[in-house]
Amino acid sequence: MEIYLDIVLIENFVIDMFILLITAKLMHIKYDNKSLILAASLGAVYTVVSVFPELKIFSLFPFQILVAWIMIRILWESNNFKVELKATGIYILIAFLLSGISFGFSTWENKYSFEHSYVISNASMQYLLISIMLVYIISDRVLSYLRERALITNFIYEVELYIRGVRYVVRGFLDTGNELRESITNLPCIIVEEKYINYFQETDSNTYYIQYNGIGYRGKMKGFKVDKVILKKSDNEEREISAIICPCKEVLNKENEFNALLSRGVI
Repeated sequence: MEIYLDIVLIENFVIDMFILLITAKLMHIKYDNKSLILAASLGAVYTVVSVFPELKIFSLFPFQILVAWIMIRILWESNNFKVELKATGIYILIAFLLSGISFGFSTWENKYSFEHSYVISNASMQYLLISIMLVYIISDRVLSYLRERALITNFIYEVELYIRGVRYVVRGFLDTGNELRESITNLPCIIVEEKYINYFQETDSNTYYIQYNGIGYRGKMKGFKVDKVILKKSDNEEREISAIICPCKEVLNKENEFNALLSRGVI
């Protein structure tokens, strides 16, 4: 019997990605595309053990559970072993369910022989199932991307900064979980990538130091009060606000969709 390893790997990659997506939705797992692809790739590579007889020992059920758990860990590191076991169990149950469905379709397409038992010579239904999975994966990724784009676009504002008579324009993303304020003036803070505003000589009168806290860390950020800040959502909607501008060296968005973070207090 001829086995095309590349086809086997591709088929199982699609199947594993489909099962991981369903598991993620049932468990409300947050993941990124890189982790999803890596976990599905591991599952696809693991199928090699069923092809080579010398690796047969690794196809035993305990190894299957271990690989499934590692895939879940790659997809989602929860730091909760019980939850990871639950997700692994769901993954395995879905895999069993798909195996049963696939075998059921195979019995419809292929005749039973007392001499040879079941010989699978026609696998058109199997390829139909894989095609459906592939369509689902692509649709899910496209819809997720469109939802993310719509969400980002909805919270993007054009921000005009006037510093000593010079006008700067940046694109700001409204971070609804960000409540950063300067403690003395109680003004909201706008974090801006410093390369988008020319550095100016600060004075004691317009310089502030903002304390911020996060989970497991704290720090201090330097900010400046500028001449004027105008917030624009569209051509017909703009308003002047008071805020502290905090330059930062970090890149706020790799896709360069925005270069400033707006505190919730600016709205």
